[in-house]
Amino acid sequence: MKNKTSQTGFTLIELIAVMVILGILAAVIIPRISTLTSGAYESNVRSMYGVIKNEVSAQAVKAAMTGGALGHRERYPQIDDGSDDDYYLIEWVDEFDTDMWGSVEVNNALANTNDFDDDATDVDVVIFHYAPHGIASTDKEDHYHIYYAAITTTEGDANGYDFDGYVMWASQDADLDGTGDVRITITDGANTIATTTANGDTPITDLSFIASP
Repeated sequence: MKNKTSQTGFTLIELIAVMVILGILAAVIIPRISTLTSGAYESNVRSMYGVIKNEVSAQAVKAAMTGGALGHRERYPQIDDGSDDDYYLIEWVDEFDTDMWGSVEVNNALANTNDFDDDATDVDVVIFHYAPHGIASTDKEDHYHIYYAAITTTEGDANGYDFDGYVMWASQDADLDGTGDVRITITDGANTIATTTANGDTPITDLSFIASP
C-alpha cells in the first residue's frame, strides 16, 4: 500500500488571495481608525471647552452676586497681563493631563472696540493648547487650541461698564505652524467688537459670544 503524501503550505494562488483580502481590509480599516482617533481628540477638546465655558460663566454670576462699584452686573474674567503659563488652566480646570494640556497668555491679541474706559483697546487672550502626542513634543500634528477673552458689548459701552461679554472658540492647527488662529469677526448688532488674524486653520467649535441681556 502506498501512503498519500499530505499537502503542506499554501499555493501561490492562495497566497495572492490572502494578500488581496488583507489589502482590502487595510484600505477600509485604516482610514476608519484615523477618523476615530481624530474624533476622540476633538471630543477631548470639546469637553475642555465646556469646562472652561462653565467656569467663566460661574465667575460672571459670582461677580453679579458680589456686586461692587458697578453694581450687580455680570462681568466675565478679564485676562491679566503677566500671568504665568498654565495659570488659567490650573485656576479654571480641576483635573487635566499635564502631559497633553497647557495654556499661555497673549498680550493685546484681540481688539475690543467697545472698550468703555478707552484705556485698553486691545485685550489679552488666553490660549489653551492640546497636544495628544505630548505638549513638549516637537510633533506638530494633531494640535488644538481653545481661545478665550473677555470683551465689552455695545450695551456695556452704552451703560458705562466693561467686560460684560466674552468670546471663545476652538480650532485645529491644520497648517502645522504651531498656532490655531482663524479669521473671525465678532459683531454686536451693527458694531464690530472683536477681530482676530488668520492663518487658514479650521474651527472645530462654533464661536461662543455671550452678552448680558
